[in-house]
Amino acid sequence: MRQPVYYEELKEIEKLPVALPKVAGPLPNTDESYPFNAANRQQKPFDLAKYGYVEEEYLISGYANVYEYHDVGLYPKIRCQDGSYCTRILVRRPRDPHKQSDFAILEIFNYAGAERAFAGWGYCAEYILSRGDVWVGITIRQNAVDNLKKFDAVRYAALGFPNPVPLDKRKQGRTLTGEMETKESGEFESGLAYDAMSQAAALLKSKTLQNPLYGSSISGKAARYVIGMGASGCDLSLYAAALQPFATIDGKNPCFDGFHIHMTGYPGCISNGETCFEANDDRCKIMTNVPLVWTQTMGDMRGGGIHPSYSYMYRWPDSDLPGRQHRQYEIAGAALGMDWDMAVCPCAEDLQKYNGEGKEYPLERHFGEIPFHYVIRAVLDHLKKWIRYGIPAPKSAYIEMEGEYPDADFVLDEHGNPKGGVRSPYVDVPVCTYTWKDEPGAVRNIITPFSAEKLRTLYPTHDVYLRKVVKSVMEMIQNGFLLPEDASEIIMEAMDAAVPE
Repeated sequence: MRQPVYYEELKEIEKLPVALPKVAGPLPNTDESYPFNAANRQQKPFDLAKYGYVEEEYLISGYANVYEYHDVGLYPKIRCQDGSYCTRILVRRPRDPHKQSDFAILEIFNYAGAERAFAGWGYCAEYILSRGDVWVGITIRQNAVDNLKKFDAVRYAALGFPNPVPLDKRKQGRTLTGEMETKESGEFESGLAYDAMSQAAALLKSKTLQNPLYGSSISGKAARYVIGMGASGCDLSLYAAALQPFATIDGKNPCFDGFHIHMTGYPGCISNGETCFEANDDRCKIMTNVPLVWTQTMGDMRGGGIHPSYSYMYRWPDSDLPGRQHRQYEIAGAALGMDWDMAVCPCAEDLQKYNGEGKEYPLERHFGEIPFHYVIRAVLDHLKKWIRYGIPAPKSAYIEMEGEYPDADFVLDEHGNPKGGVRSPYVDVPVCTYTWKDEPGAVRNIITPFSAEKLRTLYPTHDVYLRKVVKSVMEMIQNGFLLPEDASEIIMEAMDAAVPE
């Protein structure tokens, strides 16, 4: 095993080929031992076989750096080299490689509460499966590893991000998950996961037998393009801004070909003891060297806690310039904390083993809640075309804001709903008002249905309402924020709605 090297003098990052990790697996998938967050053990079980897909879990391990960033400059520097790590990847791919597309989506598991992948797999599973895309989830946090070992101590025994920085060289501050740590308590270093992400992406592109895609059969197919995707707080945006420009498979071509970041996206802590970035730091305006799109809910845009954290501060102009290809999409009326997006959370039995909270979620979409996963799918489709064909993604107006940080607020229309942003029938042909309430650590959206009298005034007949919804749906398609295949679901919902009452 390599010995970690600590640099008294900080070392510049070099643009060198990323080393491929070692791979173990696929791991067993039996009644006694199976992956955490397996598709068939979600709150809403998913039958991958029906789509011709298989699910496999692998352990990947290798050597990674610990970085410094906050007080360094535009790009980070290395604090410690060759720290060892081991993590897991969960792979969902077509059983027949001939039906596999050129795209793999590497999703960073959201680790809040319990590992789940709602931004990519949760919102886009049907889209991914219908296109033959590969989906891969990766664990990046030690707190998640600790819970995985509670779930299955034998299966996940090797996992971990041990801290390679000598005790007397460690910083004292907050960990990546927000807890205050001392130098003695920093046994683990989740910052090693950033290089692990590069290595996982390089692995999926490699024509080597250890690649789960290429080595899966005699006709295996490596990914041509890898998209980084997720709703994991600030991790993916930090990676895109700080490390993506240096992560290559051959010294030139990038490990990741594009990014789709959902919800809050400011750079966070790159290693234990690092200071989080202030919202007005220019490095929060993420710039990287491959196409990058953000999708933000209305709740992400203004302050109220660590999440959301003033996402409107991270805006910078849309750009089509090579190396600065960027779009930010702010979805008007979109809420945080919905029951229906918990369908991809592990089932109650597995949650009980994982963190002792065997919760069953209702999974219902309440009246008025905006199903903005349609927008997420459309944006992902545009990102793929941008990467493959150089066709820029469509532009959208920002949600209108007034006031200054930290007291900025939305500009509202006559119904009390936000102006601007990515529009949909839910705000352009409204039946509710979408407001918000500051709560510790978040901003919670509140949906207030219109009165029966107001509905009758706006929509004298159901036919009037339906025609307006259809018109708005067609505008969404024309503007590029709704796939034609999803349009019928919104229209059918409007057909069944009791509007006017």
